[in-house]
Amino acid sequence: MKPAKNAYNDLIAEIRQLVEQARHNIARNINVELLQTYWTVGKLIVQKEHSEKYDEVSVRQMLIDLSKDLTKELGKGFSRSQLTYMRLFYQRFKAFQTVSGKSRTGLTASHQKSKKTIKSSGLTVSHQLSWSHYYELLKCNTEQETGFYQQTAIHENWSVRELRRQMDTALFERIALSKDAKGVMKLANKGHIVEKETDITRDPYVLEFLQIPEDHKYTEKHLEQRIIDNLQSFILELGKGFAFIGRQYRITLDNTHFYVDLVFYHRILKCFVLIDLKVKSVKHHDIGQMNLYLNYFDTEQNVEGDNPPIGIILSKHKDDVTVEYATRGISNKIFVSKYQLYLPDKKVLQKKMRELLDNK
Repeated sequence: MKPAKNAYNDLIAEIRQLVEQARHNIARNINVELLQTYWTVGKLIVQKEHSEKYDEVSVRQMLIDLSKDLTKELGKGFSRSQLTYMRLFYQRFKAFQTVSGKSRTGLTASHQKSKKTIKSSGLTVSHQLSWSHYYELLKCNTEQETGFYQQTAIHENWSVRELRRQMDTALFERIALSKDAKGVMKLANKGHIVEKETDITRDPYVLEFLQIPEDHKYTEKHLEQRIIDNLQSFILELGKGFAFIGRQYRITLDNTHFYVDLVFYHRILKCFVLIDLKVKSVKHHDIGQMNLYLNYFDTEQNVEGDNPPIGIILSKHKDDVTVEYATRGISNKIFVSKYQLYLPDKKVLQKKMRELLDNK
């Protein structure tokens, strides 16, 4: 009976895989159809206003009228706000990418011509994101910002909530301001791709999810505990590839115990990432201590295939000159970044971004 039972279990597994794949295909194709429909609705609205040479007042009235009539004809989903975003959807994204045009996907004939059913310039709609994702993306101010969040959301498989949080914390500006104009354009076209050590660091890190009041007095132990209690949000802020190893990781040298606040492993860079937390300014001995931690991990913890570890010191304040002198000549990768407990002023960051691009 054992072979028969194994065969039966194999049958169950095969049917489960088939049904799960079918459900995935159905959901994907519904999403493609929805995106294509909303994009085309936007196109029809724009074509109408152009052919009639509508001004802003006329466009506004047309959207109000359309909302009333379409809601009466088709039901919910055609509010003035939704129609406004559909119009912007077409204006912002000038091409539409679908899945492969095989008949098993269930796409209509008009969708089966090629991967890019509409050839034009500008941003391209990807079926890997939902309409709810694009609804958030359309709130971006520039094509570069939109492209960055779109590509990074795809790479890192962000939910809508995660995308909204990253936009609220001005992730694009925070990463882009550490690069030159060419680097900014690469971010806009490809999203945030981790290729080297500097790609996983940010300055500042935004820890508003800890819900610690800015004027509240807290200790490093308290800060660490709040991070552990909100570990999922903290890893989202760190970025793609981080796997949590442990807290207060003990190192014993010369019968003396040292403790690394947080230890992660980065699966893309294939290395340990050690994080030390400071509630005050970073001092030169903090950097020396991190250097000791990194040397220990490089010698005692690394195995074949691991790259040298990286150290990140997160501090409330830092003096760039002190950090420069303290890190000069150190072969280990040590980064000192500030953290803040509140959302950044996006207008200030966007102004800096414009200045960066204007001076390219």
